[in-house]
Amino acid sequence: MKILFKWAGIFVLPSTIFFLYLYSNNEESTDQLKALFFVLHFLCAGAAIYFTLAELKRKSVEKVSAMRYIITGVLSAVSHGLMFGLVSGLYFNYINPDAKAYYVDEVLTPAIVRGFDSTANTKAEYYNHLMIGKDSGVLLPERYAEFEQAAQDSLAKVDEVLEIIVYQNFSISGTVIKWVGFAPIIGILFSVIVTVFIKRND
Repeated sequence: MKILFKWAGIFVLPSTIFFLYLYSNNEESTDQLKALFFVLHFLCAGAAIYFTLAELKRKSVEKVSAMRYIITGVLSAVSHGLMFGLVSGLYFNYINPDAKAYYVDEVLTPAIVRGFDSTANTKAEYYNHLMIGKDSGVLLPERYAEFEQAAQDSLAKVDEVLEIIVYQNFSISGTVIKWVGFAPIIGILFSVIVTVFIKRND
């Protein structure tokens, strides 16, 4: 069990350093840099798996089965994802909450609003579009109130979707679930490759 956390901890450091660089200046966080971060992160998970399995082979008295290698590799990837999920969750909630606020205001909110109205970028624009032609001076008060309530309900739906996505991407539990959720897929892929390589050299 020690080797899982040892190598996961070592190889979560490059991911963490790149992550901190990426979000230290939000305006420079391009899509290309984010894609590069994901590549680096998953390669680091693969490296953690390789060194974990290599050490397992070196320290085992008996011959290790392929299934044990694969299970250990998946657990190594899960440990790597768990550690990084905790790091990113703590960063957004305690170390640099301004990065979270910037991303929510400048990226998530406009994207979600455009999902409801492709011509709007803010909730205020969306509300104004919903109320176009609904003049309180022309409509009966009760009719105007109906349109206004419908517009407010639509805004509440935007807020509801935004709240769910913010929880999934920025809460500590949400980030842990997100990164651990990816880990078994990456773990199986790299574990099978490394296991084949290690078993060939038995």
